[in-house]
Amino acid sequence: MTIKDVAEKAGVGISTVSRVLNRPDIVKEETREKVYSAMQSVGYSPAKKNAQHAYIIGLAVPNTRIDIMGELVRAIEDELMDTPYDLLILNMRMERAISRFFRETTNLTQKIDALIISSATIDDESVEYFRSLDIPVVLLQSRCLHEKSISTNNYQGALDAVNFMIATGYTKIGFVGWEPEDDHLVDRFHGYKNAIEKVKLDFQSDMTAFGSLSVEGGYAATARLMERSAPDGIFYACDSMAYGGYRYFLEKNIRIPADIGIVGFDDLEFSSVLGLTTMKQYIQNKVKIAVAYLLDRLTGNIEAPVNEEISITPKLVIRNSTK
Repeated sequence: MTIKDVAEKAGVGISTVSRVLNRPDIVKEETREKVYSAMQSVGYSPAKKNAQHAYIIGLAVPNTRIDIMGELVRAIEDELMDTPYDLLILNMRMERAISRFFRETTNLTQKIDALIISSATIDDESVEYFRSLDIPVVLLQSRCLHEKSISTNNYQGALDAVNFMIATGYTKIGFVGWEPEDDHLVDRFHGYKNAIEKVKLDFQSDMTAFGSLSVEGGYAATARLMERSAPDGIFYACDSMAYGGYRYFLEKNIRIPADIGIVGFDDLEFSSVLGLTTMKQYIQNKVKIAVAYLLDRLTGNIEAPVNEEISITPKLVIRNSTK
């Protein structure tokens, strides 16, 4: 008899049986008893324990170099502090399709007990793949119909940011963002554009500029925007690009907010130091929900995947980069 026979008899996944055998303290008593009973029923005798991988929750991200990654990792590590799980960062190297990444790196599934997927997409094939391996999955900053996901209402966040700028008196509002094909960016751009058009301000394409999702990208995009237009305010689709804008305006002796107002999106830790008005993403809240769900799956408190989409709307944090 094998561990698979025990899992089928107990009505749990193979990974759950493995956790009962190796770390029974993290599995709820009811589930442990079901597994022990199944072992006795099928006559399974576990082999002597050998060295195994540590208890790991993976974090799969397309890009580890963006500023928000630091806050995301710190928030996850804080939530895992009093658990037996460690964090393993899986750098997808700009790949956003989770199925393609794991097909090319199949050994990674042997190292993780659960998976957080951040800012990437997961298709039906991948959903079934992880379920066949009994690896619980949760998505952050992405949407999914067949797994639990915690995303940001990017459209509403951008709409609220630009509405605030309009209400504050800005009439020529520029937009700076990263790759135009990115879903998060598309939603934030539409929020910006719709806010402009709703109050019948003239939307002009030369009031928008794009660059890499970085401080340097924000600096370069700001320079291009200012060369061809004269905005009195700029909405940056992320804080790190707004930092590049700060550097540009400092070098050009353009005063914030006396000469130009700027609003970001994220509320990264450094934004409060700069005094950047921005949209708070509630990273810690999202991580808390995601990790709690995975721990419930791993301990058997939640035995089956939950198909639930949670969308959190950012909140405006007003500081001194706007008048």
